[in-house]
Amino acid sequence: MLAAMNLRILALLALVGCAGAVAAEAPKLTAYERSQGWKLLFDGRDTSDWRAFGGNKLPANWQVRDGSLAGAAGGAIASAEEFGDFELQFDWRVAPGGRGAVHIRADEEAATPEASGPVMLLAGHGDALGGNGLRAPDRAIPPQFDVWYRAKIVVFGNQVEYFINGDRVASYMLDTAEWRAAVAGSPQAGVKDFGRLRAGRIVFTGEGVELRNVKVRNL
Repeated sequence: MLAAMNLRILALLALVGCAGAVAAEAPKLTAYERSQGWKLLFDGRDTSDWRAFGGNKLPANWQVRDGSLAGAAGGAIASAEEFGDFELQFDWRVAPGGRGAVHIRADEEAATPEASGPVMLLAGHGDALGGNGLRAPDRAIPPQFDVWYRAKIVVFGNQVEYFINGDRVASYMLDTAEWRAAVAGSPQAGVKDFGRLRAGRIVFTGEGVELRNVKVRNL
């Protein structure tokens, strides 16, 4: 009986060890993903593809923690590279009381990250997940805190699409009469050429937000 109990304990320890190894494993691109042009922007350790919005190094409020890029109250981060037509994918979660957002084709000459470019709201903005701050998402997904989600953003020409866990939640066109009217009625009304850049940075803002498996490819 004692021998059987010891075997069960050893098996349990082995399972725990395997789980820890999986959790610590850095994300990797498959050969197929590499052939399709995918590039990791954060692999659980390396932050060299990110810096402060309007700065040249990662701000102190963004730290690597347990394989995640975790943001606290403070400045936003911007991709070192600019992207025009692209597909972005990442996993995220937000702690209770936190917030998060990602801006695309962002202009670092803007006064604030919020004014830098079109946004996908992640959580903490009194809106369903995936809104763009100008209108409600096409599909409402109420936010849950401390839950991991997977986002995908596809930008091609003026067409923008947002996906959460594989479901399309928003689709809109930039620089149309409808877009310009929506911007005119928003806090970005006075921002010159808001959302009209053909290429720009990817910018993450927030506090209590964690990011993982961030990857991108040009289209």
